[in-house]
Amino acid sequence: MAQPAMPKTARPLPLRHLQRDRLGTYYFRLTVAGKTLRRSLGTKDHALATMLASKLNWEWAMTKRGNEPTVSEIIKAFKRGGREFDAEFPDGTKLTGINTDDDLRRAKELMLARIDAIGPIESELRPLLTAKAHARSSFKGKTFSAATKLYLVEKALDNDTDTIADKKITYAAFVMEFGNLHMGAIDKPTAVAFKQTLMGGDAGPGRINKKIGHMSAFFDWAIDNGEAEANPFAGTRISSKSKLMEQVESYEPFTAEELAAIFNPTTWKGYNIKPHFHWLPFLLLHTGARPEELAGIALSDVRREQGIDFFNIQKAKNSNSKRKVPFHKAIRQSGFMAYLAQRRADEPDGQLFPLLTPGKNGHGKNVSRRFNEMYLPSLRINDPKHRLYSFRSTFITRMSELNVNPAMLMAVVGHYEQTAVDLSSPHFKDYQGAKLIGALRDTIDKFDIVPAMTF
Repeated sequence: MAQPAMPKTARPLPLRHLQRDRLGTYYFRLTVAGKTLRRSLGTKDHALATMLASKLNWEWAMTKRGNEPTVSEIIKAFKRGGREFDAEFPDGTKLTGINTDDDLRRAKELMLARIDAIGPIESELRPLLTAKAHARSSFKGKTFSAATKLYLVEKALDNDTDTIADKKITYAAFVMEFGNLHMGAIDKPTAVAFKQTLMGGDAGPGRINKKIGHMSAFFDWAIDNGEAEANPFAGTRISSKSKLMEQVESYEPFTAEELAAIFNPTTWKGYNIKPHFHWLPFLLLHTGARPEELAGIALSDVRREQGIDFFNIQKAKNSNSKRKVPFHKAIRQSGFMAYLAQRRADEPDGQLFPLLTPGKNGHGKNVSRRFNEMYLPSLRINDPKHRLYSFRSTFITRMSELNVNPAMLMAVVGHYEQTAVDLSSPHFKDYQGAKLIGALRDTIDKFDIVPAMTF
């Protein structure tokens, strides 16, 4: 027997709690006070699912004000207005074109059958409403690492290896930041704190949103698989680069204690598994350079003039940042000189750090990611203002404390505020009898923070 025709409907508005599983079946999901109710609507038809979700949304709205509507009250809504009738539910969903008794009968039969099938939700929602809004869920669950391990095993079936590796980095960074929490202990404030940590790093809005997406996708899976009751990362993505920049503050210098922890020989040995991981932080500390300026530098721009070795920084933030930065005495006395000689012998026309390949975020993204998201958290250095870029702030702050000539310091670090350096300026009166490169080396050698380890 043919099924009765559905009443004509207007284009439905999106329903907040209406979702669809992988097989196309719609379900109703509602999270309140850390508890999640998930109810299958038993249909793959969008129009029908919209009607059913409208009923549950309406029921939910009535429950919140303590007035649960009955099936008869739902039916009265269809009778209101007579034969020419448009119904609008509280969530904005509209049913139009119910103009005859036959249309009304079919609509009522459909609603009654489906309402009976899914049953009332009041008894399940009422306890959630009476709980205190700030109360934590009693759900404990597996540890985060145990749950993500299960998730990654499943996702390996439909994600490529690069995606799986990227997700592992995100989850490892979360554990380093907050510890291996039980799933029930990861709440919205924790999710927001993780987002703020990401925003304090070098990653752009797209990369930050991707990491938040890794977390959110995992928690969606965890809810569906009984490993979590809510998704604290839902709705935490940032919307734009401008919004990111409004919230990110300047990087701060490392303290002496933090530098001692960073360059501790025991922990450093586990971090510096490749030459760029080993040398780049050391070079940044003793030059005040921006990470990208040295991460992508070619060997042809590591030069020697008048017996002075220097970095000829040309791929800089702007034209005023192009400059010569002599090697600090700590660099000249370190194993970096042997590394540099070996690189020149192996590939004279290559890069200083050949394993750092260019991408949309430059050459240094992998160093920044490993240093910011894994190494610093492992040392419990969790302030979002402390990042790889903080070596530059450390250098500039210390040189200012030493009362270094401001113009010479500007020439060394390439501040974007500066104009072209004028050698006849009064700032350089003390250096008129000397070549500028020598004066720059004398300036940079004043920096006196040297790691308590052998490089």
